[in-house]
This record gives sequence, C-alpha cells and structure tokens, in this order.
Amino acid sequence: MRNDEVVRLFDLYANDLYRFALSYLGSKQDAEDTVQDIYLKLLSKSLLLRKDREKAYLMKMTANACKDLLDSPVRKTGVDLESTSEEIYCSYDFTDDDKVVFEALMKLEPTLRLPIHLFYFGDYSYKEIAKILSLSESAVAMRIKRGKEQLRGLLEN
Repeated sequence: MRNDEVVRLFDLYANDLYRFALSYLGSKQDAEDTVQDIYLKLLSKSLLLRKDREKAYLMKMTANACKDLLDSPVRKTGVDLESTSEEIYCSYDFTDDDKVVFEALMKLEPTLRLPIHLFYFGDYSYKEIAKILSLSESAVAMRIKRGKEQLRGLLEN
C-alpha cells in the first residue's frame, strides 16, 4: 500500500482503532503497539481496500491483533483498569452524566463489553460486529442483550 494511502487511513481511523484496542486489551501501551503494528502491516502489503469497507477491515485487523496478543505467552501481566477506563473516557467527547454509564461498561467482561462498544460507540451493525469479532449475529445480539442486563444491574446499585 502506498505511504500516502496509509497516512490517509491513519488520519481517519487511528483514534477509533486505538480506543477499540484499549477497550479490548486494557493497556495503553499494548493498544498503541497494536495500532502501530496494524499500520506497519498495511505499509508492507499491497492491498486495495474499498472505501466503504476500509474501516471494517481495519477493525477486523485490530481485533485479530488484540486476540493474538492476549493469547501470546508474553502478555501475562495485570492491567490497571481505573487508569485504562479514564484514558478511554478522555478520548471520547462525553458529558459528565455519561461517565457513570461508561465506568459501569468498563466493569463488564470483554466478551460483553466489546460488542456493546462497537454497537454504541462505533455505530456498527450486528452483522459488522459479527465479522469483526468472528461471531455469529445471534451471538452478538445475545452478548449485547446480556451486557445491557448487567449494565442495568450495575447502574441500579
């Protein structure tokens, strides 16, 4: 892929990929490294991405890179969830009222948090989320439903 095309994709999507990777991995450093690796891979490959699919493709690459990192034996350290949730919170334009909901969202396990993150913050459809996370659409729907139920319970307490 040409350098100018990778720079264009970086300018458009790097922040979204970073927030997604941070939500997935829970570590600022790992999220930064993952996003950097994605763009380095793009530079080394000769890809032609359709404009209407490029963000979904990059999100899928990010999800796969995050899964690979979590499965790697090198990454077996704890994560400071409080500083991570604050970092993600600051990267969005939230009101103060949204912070309570967001903090509750960060308490969910990743299998429930990620589909909700992609649906509400990334504006992805269930079909797109299914492709990004390698799940069926019904699994995405069920995880969003269960996540919302757990969020409701956390917010009522």
